[in-house]
Amino acid sequence: MTQKRTAEIASLAVFGVGLVGVYILATTFKDAFSDFTIAAVATIMFVAFYVLGQWVKRRINPPQ
Repeated sequence: MTQKRTAEIASLAVFGVGLVGVYILATTFKDAFSDFTIAAVATIMFVAFYVLGQWVKRRINPPQ
């Protein structure tokens, strides 16, 4: 397996964990907080895990 493919898989895995976290957040707090609050936190988590996934990808396979 090449470094590029490993980096892509690792990036998608990190992003997938973030999506699962957003789902858990939404289902856990759906009655405790307003929809806007949950959406705001979910958006921040979505962006954070996307950026973290890109960072992991670049650490494994740095651009030349």
